[in-house]
Amino acid sequence: MLNREIYDLDPQQNRLENNGVAEVKDDLSQQALKTLRYELQTFVCDGEYQAGLDKILSAYLRNLGDGHEQPGVWISGFFGSGKSHLAKMLRALWTNQEFSDGVAARDIADLPQEIKDHFKELSIQAKRHGGLHAASGTLGAGANNNVRLALLNIVFKSAGLPEQYHQARFVLWLHKQGIFDQVKAHVEAAGDNWDDELEDLYVSSSISRALLAIDSTLGDDVKQVRQLLREQYPNVQDVTNQQMVDAIYDALVKDGQFPLTLVVLDEVQQYVGSDSEKAHQVQEVVETCCKSSKFKSKMLFVSTGQSALSGMANLQRLLGRFQIHVQLSDTDVESVIRKVILRKKASARPHLEQVMQSHLGEISRQLRGTKIEHHRDDEKVMLADYPLLPVRRRFWEKVLRIVDTTGTASQLRNQLKVIHEAAQATADQPLGHVVAADFIYNQISVNLLQTGVISKEIAEIIGRLSAGDADEKLKSRILSLVLLIGKLPTDPTADCGVRATADMLGDLLIDDLNQGKDAIRTQVPKLLQELADDGLVMPMQTSTGTEYRLQTQESAQWYDTLRQEEADLRGNLQRVENIRVDLLHKELRRQIAQVRLTQGKCNEPRQVLPCFDAELPKDANEKIYAWVQDGWAIDEKSFMTEARSRNPSEPTIFIYVPARNRSELTNAITAEHAAQATLDKRGIPNTDAGKDARSAMETRHRDAQKQVQALLREIFEGVQVLQAGGNEVDGNSITERVESAAKASLVRLYREFDQADHPAWGKVYERASKDGGQNALELLGYSGDAEQHPVCAAIKRFIGVSKKGSEIREHFLAAPYGWPQDAIDGALYVLLSSGILIATDSRNNPVTASSLDRKQITQASFRPESITIRPVDMIKIRGVLSSSGIECQPGEEANKLPLLAEKGRELAKRAGGPAPFPAVPDTKVFDELARQSGNAQLKQVLDEQDAIKQAIKDWAETAKRIEVLRGDWTLLTSLLDASRGLAFHAPIQAEADAISQHRSLLDDPNPATGLIQRLVSKLRDAIQFHVQAYLDRHADCLAQLQADSHWQQLNDQQQRAILEKRKLLSLEQPTLNDAEAILDSLSEVSLEQWTDRTDSLASKFDSARLEAAELLQPKLQRINLPRKTFESEADIDAWLAEVKQQILSKLNDGPVTF
Repeated sequence: MLNREIYDLDPQQNRLENNGVAEVKDDLSQQALKTLRYELQTFVCDGEYQAGLDKILSAYLRNLGDGHEQPGVWISGFFGSGKSHLAKMLRALWTNQEFSDGVAARDIADLPQEIKDHFKELSIQAKRHGGLHAASGTLGAGANNNVRLALLNIVFKSAGLPEQYHQARFVLWLHKQGIFDQVKAHVEAAGDNWDDELEDLYVSSSISRALLAIDSTLGDDVKQVRQLLREQYPNVQDVTNQQMVDAIYDALVKDGQFPLTLVVLDEVQQYVGSDSEKAHQVQEVVETCCKSSKFKSKMLFVSTGQSALSGMANLQRLLGRFQIHVQLSDTDVESVIRKVILRKKASARPHLEQVMQSHLGEISRQLRGTKIEHHRDDEKVMLADYPLLPVRRRFWEKVLRIVDTTGTASQLRNQLKVIHEAAQATADQPLGHVVAADFIYNQISVNLLQTGVISKEIAEIIGRLSAGDADEKLKSRILSLVLLIGKLPTDPTADCGVRATADMLGDLLIDDLNQGKDAIRTQVPKLLQELADDGLVMPMQTSTGTEYRLQTQESAQWYDTLRQEEADLRGNLQRVENIRVDLLHKELRRQIAQVRLTQGKCNEPRQVLPCFDAELPKDANEKIYAWVQDGWAIDEKSFMTEARSRNPSEPTIFIYVPARNRSELTNAITAEHAAQATLDKRGIPNTDAGKDARSAMETRHRDAQKQVQALLREIFEGVQVLQAGGNEVDGNSITERVESAAKASLVRLYREFDQADHPAWGKVYERASKDGGQNALELLGYSGDAEQHPVCAAIKRFIGVSKKGSEIREHFLAAPYGWPQDAIDGALYVLLSSGILIATDSRNNPVTASSLDRKQITQASFRPESITIRPVDMIKIRGVLSSSGIECQPGEEANKLPLLAEKGRELAKRAGGPAPFPAVPDTKVFDELARQSGNAQLKQVLDEQDAIKQAIKDWAETAKRIEVLRGDWTLLTSLLDASRGLAFHAPIQAEADAISQHRSLLDDPNPATGLIQRLVSKLRDAIQFHVQAYLDRHADCLAQLQADSHWQQLNDQQQRAILEKRKLLSLEQPTLNDAEAILDSLSEVSLEQWTDRTDSLASKFDSARLEAAELLQPKLQRINLPRKTFESEADIDAWLAEVKQQILSKLNDGPVTF
């Protein structure tokens, strides 16, 4: 049985009309319709295709019935996943495209019943509206990437109109006027092609003549008609949103009804790209159309793109507009391939199944050990995928993903073409012939050459060999596979494990499962050697065996550089040795750093220090060291002897690294660093051959790295961990064993740790630093005397006469204590607040537990307290504090005394001050109290208790009286300032000076009171005198004004306005009730200002009189009298004569005044 006999459709007879690529456009040519019919016949409407159509149609019909706005549809998936195919099928089925034989699209396609029902309902709804219409295309196909014009091009073309906006509007006008057929017939009668003339609309004589012949009112001649067309239908570069909506409506509306319209925009993501402005334009255009009242809920937009909208930041702005998402997957495409191309006859399946089962061993062994090897699930699809084996299908996917730099190669999962041709290539072979993996090379070689993935030199060699005899053909196939495998990534995240070894090449080249398998496997190694001898491939020893790479002139140069670097390293073994040591140390440091070591209930963190020196450090008995030695420096027996000879109480951990794989590790290190040096030296090449050579060297480098790591793992598996004394520690890893040994070392090193092992020491510190230390140790469950606690007692013994805080911490943090810092600090604060210790800061000033900042402990000095205070003394001290207004509970006395000292000083400041107040009292007793600390401070309060009580009482009373009399003195000085210059000022100022000089303001009775009263009385009299003088002058001036003839002629309102303008109506009497009122009055108008006001009244009233005259006689002339000094009566007569003459000269022009 031949392969062709097992298919439903013979591959030799079954043509792939569209080459596996669907194009979404409004093309109704004979060839396009033929392709469309084929696509409808082979449309597999299941999986995501079925779900997608159901989602799109059900949502559209639902929103149409409700009158809601139609949400856009976004069909996404990888390149070639069938996005365009699904959109094209939707477009054809939407309008139920009819073919020349009368068969419609919905009758051709094999559709599920629910999809048929949706389309039936769509047709019913179309009869109620304006029918069905569909438009499709790509936005980037025209209109200079202007989205509005591009959409109009698509719509115009679908409606049979010219794509260009100005031409389409012209044709629409012809239809509207009912003269389209006449104009077209006239043009064609003149022997011109309508489409050609329409393209040349502005210069077409035949169109202009046709218009004149039909409507002579359009112009006098052809020239005028051309000008009219150019003005009426300009060739625009953009249109507004409203113009776009109007144009779409005019193009599609039928008998006043807009049809149910589908608009398919293919590859919108490719159009938008990274341009956010294009994304915004697409969003705006679609939103404008969907929201337009002209279209209501009838227009549906469907767009396609390789990514989901949420997958790219630039597409996310479209999320709100395209709310229906259809995501296509690999499974859908593979299903299409199996049903359209590879579908088998039911009668042939038993024969095929027998062949595949009989060769399952061969199939399952291919590429074993790689990430794409055969697995049990392959058997479920093996028959459906035949003649392509699942392992090879995955190999093709890996190759195409790397070499397809343009994203347009005929990928297996993306397009049908490759599978179709593979089926054709094996159709005439007997059952059991499968597609070899190298078949893909011939399908993509031209594309690889054009895109620079392979060099012309390599392509020519492979092509030349393929034209030779059988061996040369096989060599050609081997080279093509070596080339493709060499392109696969080898970094850990993307490495699929496939290598160009003889075994894997044999797996991929076998094309006949029935026979010839052994021959292929035998020939491949032999032909690889010949290719290597001819300099076409280059063998490389890697961790997977002998791997082959294509050999070019440039790769040979890279290989020579590698050999030179390897020779340099082998000649410098010390450098290799240093690298080995660094590798061992780096890994051991990493393992030891992972040890998480804590001690006791308080989880005190500890550290294991790695040491690689030949001898242990001098402080090995004070810290936990992990002493590492390796078999390259010391033999195992000597190391074990050293560990066993150590005292079992020592904390040191002994680690021995065996010298396994000596030569293998040296070779692997040499290979890795030689490859890295070659990469560094050769740099980044520009040629394709150079890039291939670098890729091969990178693979060699990664393989050598893997080999080094594998050898290191074997070495570290033999590492021994021992404690001092020779006891070996077990565990699953070095980290685990070191951690176990370190826990035992903790007990050895910190023998006194248990005394301070309690998690509550931090809280002890907090209480002792705030509330006193008498009861702080209760948090540890200890109720005895503080100095008897083991931790406190040890610290007090160590302090002796005196110690700095830094010395105390250093001593108890180190072995054999290793106490937590909270325990050390907490004990110190307990001893300090209990009066057992006293402390001074770095300036030798005494500090208490509450005033000592924890950060300053290291700078503070501590010494034992020598003064004893009895309980009865504490009662007296609390009495002093209480009488001073300071609350104090038992046990708080020491913490409250700084408040007492501060209060005494503060009261002293308030009980005195600058003259006339008493001098600030002496605070010696409180200053001394502040300088003391501990029991000495308590003792001083006892000794000075009477003086302290009396001082606090007296100073508080004095401060209170000062606060009361401060206002009197301020008022007195203000009144004196206001009376300065007056006759009564000097004697009163002398009295005030005497009060200040003798600081007698606090005398009883108050000496300032009488002075204030005298000043108030005198100032009140002075103000009243000036006010009365002002009132008298005002009355005189007002009487003179009222006697004026002009004034008398004015009405009351005019008189009032003139006086109010000059503030002459009335005077508000000042308030002079008390001292503050008098000061306020003088601050508003001083005595000098009252005099000025009185003196200015005459001129103000003269001005009022003059304004009255001007109101009555508008031509009143003002003259200025000449100024002159008179020495005799004759001078007076002469002056009068001069004034008379001046007045007479003006009288002819009107009344005169001066």
